[in-house]
Amino acid sequence: MSKFSDYIDILEFIERRFKKDCDWLNGNCYYFAIILKERFPNLNIFYMPIRGHFVVSDGEHYYDFTGTVDMDEDPLSLDYLENEEPMWYSRLMADCRD
Repeated sequence: MSKFSDYIDILEFIERRFKKDCDWLNGNCYYFAIILKERFPNLNIFYMPIRGHFVVSDGEHYYDFTGTVDMDEDPLSLDYLENEEPMWYSRLMADCRD
């Protein structure tokens, strides 16, 4: 499948499965990233430290509940945080999952 097809599939999945009146942005962005990662395993989870927001990426685009995200900061991969910044990762997980 081409990257463009993946892009369209992700956007259609978001539009079809999630109501716009649900708030996935204030405190639930981590869980939404997990849902997208589960459905599209080629995506990676990233954290935007300035916004305090989780998104996923296919290496070309970034996505959250709104669809594509315009990046105005450098996101950090969740894998990077877990391996290179374990204290920060632990605090994020405690704040976002619990």
